[in-house]
Amino acid sequence: MKTLKDVISLKFKTSESEGVIFHGEGQQGDYITLELKKAKLVLNLNLGSNQLGSIYGHTSMMTGSLLDDHHWHSVIIERHGRNINLTLDRHIQHFRTNGEFDYLDLDYEITFGGMPFSGKPSSNSRKNFKGCMESINYNGNNITDLAKRKKLEPSNV
Repeated sequence: MKTLKDVISLKFKTSESEGVIFHGEGQQGDYITLELKKAKLVLNLNLGSNQLGSIYGHTSMMTGSLLDDHHWHSVIIERHGRNINLTLDRHIQHFRTNGEFDYLDLDYEITFGGMPFSGKPSSNSRKNFKGCMESINYNGNNITDLAKRKKLEPSNV
């Protein structure tokens, strides 16, 4: 899946201060991860880096606080190329990713609620999300509805 534009939205509530809300990565080094860290929302994104080190695409954005209050929070991520709008509970932050690439090149699997075990040291330290999620939409696909109708293959991480 190679996209120039993405719109991802969901609602969550939790009493945990740490946890991966969703994650996707590609063979070329691209990735997108939304997670809670110290009860703040963190979006990590890389549209690509090169092996020479002259293009470093990792970008991290943090927003919100005290999100482990067991209240519903609404998140919308809108990406057009390198331009990102990250909305948390109607508070919008605009930013531009590092690097020079515009496309997000992911493999076919995006996980919600955690990360698949990859054997990479960085992935083992991240906790799975514990809480509730609803109204999950990914580029026009209602993930919540597809899961309810068993049109997806949900699995436990």
